[in-house]
Amino acid sequence: MAATPIDYEALTRDARVHGSLYRDPAIFEREFDAIWHKVWVYLAHESEIPRPGDYVSRQIGRQPVIAIRDDDGGVNVFFNRCRHRGNLLCHRDHGNAETLKCPYHGWTYGRSGDLLASTFEEAYGGDLNHKAFGLTRVPRVGTYRGLIFASASAEGATLEDHLGQVKTYIDLFMDVSPSGEIDLRTGVQKLKYKGNWKFLPENSLEGDYHGPFIHKIAFELHSRRSGLDMSSLYENEVPDVIRSLPGGHMIEDYRGASMAAPKRAPSPARQAYVAMMEARYGAEKARELLGTIPPLVYVFPNLIYIMTHIRRLQPVTVDETFVYYQPMLLTGAPPEINEARLREHEFGFGPAGLISPDDIEIMERNQRGVRAEGDDWQFIGRGAHRNVIEADGSSSGFTMDECHLRGMWRHYGRLMSGHG
Repeated sequence: MAATPIDYEALTRDARVHGSLYRDPAIFEREFDAIWHKVWVYLAHESEIPRPGDYVSRQIGRQPVIAIRDDDGGVNVFFNRCRHRGNLLCHRDHGNAETLKCPYHGWTYGRSGDLLASTFEEAYGGDLNHKAFGLTRVPRVGTYRGLIFASASAEGATLEDHLGQVKTYIDLFMDVSPSGEIDLRTGVQKLKYKGNWKFLPENSLEGDYHGPFIHKIAFELHSRRSGLDMSSLYENEVPDVIRSLPGGHMIEDYRGASMAAPKRAPSPARQAYVAMMEARYGAEKARELLGTIPPLVYVFPNLIYIMTHIRRLQPVTVDETFVYYQPMLLTGAPPEINEARLREHEFGFGPAGLISPDDIEIMERNQRGVRAEGDDWQFIGRGAHRNVIEADGSSSGFTMDECHLRGMWRHYGRLMSGHG
């Protein structure tokens, strides 16, 4: 007897989220076809592969891929699979290669993906067509501000349409660099948690709400160190901070919020940095960019920018997720500025940091909690009565509202139902 189709939109409607969406293995499997192997997925940043032959190994959903810089400076993205017997062609996370040689039978490919040589070729009767056995390209590849995206589907929305309004917020965190360029080569912090992948964007983009509870000590220490009074964000809630954008993207935008801080004489490095910013952007825009922290950004389904770093998430099983943190350095900024960014990252998000370990623990508790099916609904209705909805489908709310979560789940429901 055929299973009754799941109405995913009904499971993500009216400010409610059904617990099965976090724990049901069949739903998790459906997500690969409806989301991960269909939409645009963030893979890497161009700074990670600056020279010809530089490559990184990543995944689109479950499918392993290689992003490699070719001899002409372009970025190629291939499925990480030898065309001979399907072996994983590249098993390192990153490196530089003149050629890509399969470890199983020695078939060798160029940076362009062309088959350069098979082995013991005389056994193919002298008519092996090398052009027919080049590496398979991922159907669609695109970039924005050096961020490399790819889609395993040949059809669907363009990258331009997928990103839409979120490009404005990507620009805001990229433009804190005085050159407009960033560098993600400092290193990769790898972690995993025993929880569903959707807990990460939910948790990452609503820190104003849970921060006073699970990050209380970190916030107090940060205020003492920086003089920045973060309590003002939730003691006096500010409108238009939380934003939901079409496409399931989410934003915490602090440009309209005031976080009182004492006036301090800037260091020489800070003075030099401000001068660089003013020279590039003009005094008014430089003040806007440096007057507060850049917005926190979630680009559906797997890219997150949080204060000091870019996160890339990778679903593994219904209750296990891998996450990769890459500290974001500002190309051209004084070394002291980037050094301070790294120290700030370590304080909050490093392995012994005071923020991320709390989040990992709370997400694992979430996964254990949703196993209780007594009343199998979660409520994300905070601020629904004051939600400002624009004609373009975006919406905004106050500092701790949940309009962005509602927007993400609506988009998820449409994709899972085949309406995206």
